[in-house]
Amino acid sequence: MNGRSPGHERLYRGLIRLYPAEFRTRFGDEMVQLFGDQMRDARTGDAHSGPVGTWLRTLGDLVVTAASEHTRRDRTVAHSLADSPSMAIRALGILGILGGVVLLAAFVIDIAPEANLVRLLLFNLGAIAIGLAVHVRQASISPRLSLAVTAPMILANAWYLVMTILSIGRPVYPVPDAEFRPIFFYAGVSMWLSDAIFGLVAFRLGAVSRTAALVLAVGTVVSGSGMGGLAGTFPWLSGIVALLAPFSLWGIGLVGAGWILLGIDVATRRRPLGARGEAAPSPKA
Repeated sequence: MNGRSPGHERLYRGLIRLYPAEFRTRFGDEMVQLFGDQMRDARTGDAHSGPVGTWLRTLGDLVVTAASEHTRRDRTVAHSLADSPSMAIRALGILGILGGVVLLAAFVIDIAPEANLVRLLLFNLGAIAIGLAVHVRQASISPRLSLAVTAPMILANAWYLVMTILSIGRPVYPVPDAEFRPIFFYAGVSMWLSDAIFGLVAFRLGAVSRTAALVLAVGTVVSGSGMGGLAGTFPWLSGIVALLAPFSLWGIGLVGAGWILLGIDVATRRRPLGARGEAAPSPKA
């Protein structure tokens, strides 16, 4: 055919390798032919944008549609060979989402002291729930490592939850309580530290969304730096605290987002089945 551009078509044929193989097999030749016709029209003046405009439109369409086809393909495979989350796991995920939501609630509404207590309780219960659900996922990859980080995280959040309940009626803040406040302080340190390690290990193992795990880990480190008395109790941390403390509120927001994302992941994502039908670790995000 006169006016065709074999060099452009060869380059385009190479680019369509970005599509899934089955898609290329079915539509590849037609796509190359259509692109060739568009380039011919551009070179002969039948198109207003010329060859450069044709390439720009083609590349934009290629990026969007190739990503869409891969997502559609992965979703089809995942749903055909997958194990849906159990009702118990879904319930744990929903509780984790609720914990993250109430943690973020203080950023948008004024919360009374009584309601703030309920908010903190739900936050800790949500963290414990997500810890259990994530451990179920991670146990098939590294049971000892998962247990080693999940158990302290659950215990630390349970400790902080108990201390929150015991703080009712006590002058913890802003007036110091010589017997109670130090214990509450160390409960908070244990919670933030164990949550951060839990997030880092979840990121490393990849049984759940790595993005969610990283958001949680970073958020706990940044938000924990804003704890009152941290630098005084641990002087060797004073430099880090001075650097991160101004961003502690942002860290709390990240923690809430992390629990929400992890809750959505464990409550909705199917796990691929192994060759014998057992549930295998989830794909990494």
